[in-house]
Amino acid sequence: MQATTDAPPPESGPEIGDAFGAALLACWESGLPACEVFELIERDDGFLDGADAARYFLPPEGWDALDHWVCDRAHGRAVDVGSGAGRIALHLQERGMDVTALDISPLAGEVCRRRGVRRVFTGSVFDLAQSRPAPEPAPFDSFLLLGNNLALLGGADHAPRFLAALAAVCAPNAMILGRGMDPYATTNPVHVAYHARNRALGRMGGQIRMRVRHRRLATEWFDYLFATPDELRDLLRGTPWRVEHLEPQANGNGYAAQLRLVKT
Repeated sequence: MQATTDAPPPESGPEIGDAFGAALLACWESGLPACEVFELIERDDGFLDGADAARYFLPPEGWDALDHWVCDRAHGRAVDVGSGAGRIALHLQERGMDVTALDISPLAGEVCRRRGVRRVFTGSVFDLAQSRPAPEPAPFDSFLLLGNNLALLGGADHAPRFLAALAAVCAPNAMILGRGMDPYATTNPVHVAYHARNRALGRMGGQIRMRVRHRRLATEWFDYLFATPDELRDLLRGTPWRVEHLEPQANGNGYAAQLRLVKT
C-alpha cells in the first residue's frame, strides 16, 4: 500500500525580490535597538552566514573608530553609497551636510525616509551618473562606502566602470572614503578553499558571489569584492582615483581608505 500525503509540492526556491530591504523594514517596524530580524548571506559555494539587521541602525556611539575616521573626513555634498537604513546619511545630515542616501533597494530607501533622511536616491551609482543634471545635480565632493562597501567595486572588470560612474558626478579633488577587509587573514579551510576556487575560475580570491536572504525572499546574485590594500591599489590603475591614505583597523583585518580624484 502506497503512503499518501496532503502536503503541498516542494517549492523550486526562494522568491526573487528585495530581501535586503524587507529585512531592514521588518527590523524598523519591530522596534529597536534589538529587532531580532535576521539577515542571511548565502554564498555561491553554499556557505551561509548572517546577523541581526539591527546593526544597520546603530547610532554613532555604537560605531567603531574607523567609521568615525571616515565620517570625520567627509565634506561638501556627499553620497552615502549602499546606505542601507541610513545610519551614515543621518549622521552627516545632522552635522549640517548635504547628503544623499543611495541604495538599489527600494525598501531601504523607504526606511531611510521614515527615519528622516531628506534626500534619497534609489538605484546604483550608474543610475546616479545617468540621472544628471536631474534629480541629483553634480558635483559631489565625498562618496562614503561604509560597512565594507568598498566591496561594491565588485571585481577587476567591474571596478573601473564603478569608479568612472563616481568620477562622472564628482567635483574636482573629490574623495572616496570607504572600508574594506583583507579576505586572506583567515585559516578557516572553508574560506581558504573558496579563495582557491575563485582563482581557478579566473576571479579574484576575495570576489564573493552572494545574495541576501530574508524569509522566503532572495536578492539576485551579485559580486562583492573583499580586497587587500595592495589589490585595491591595483584596481585603481588606469582610473582617475588614487589611494591617498589607508587607516588600519586597530584589532582586526579591516581598513579604511581615502581615495582622491587626481584627474578627469
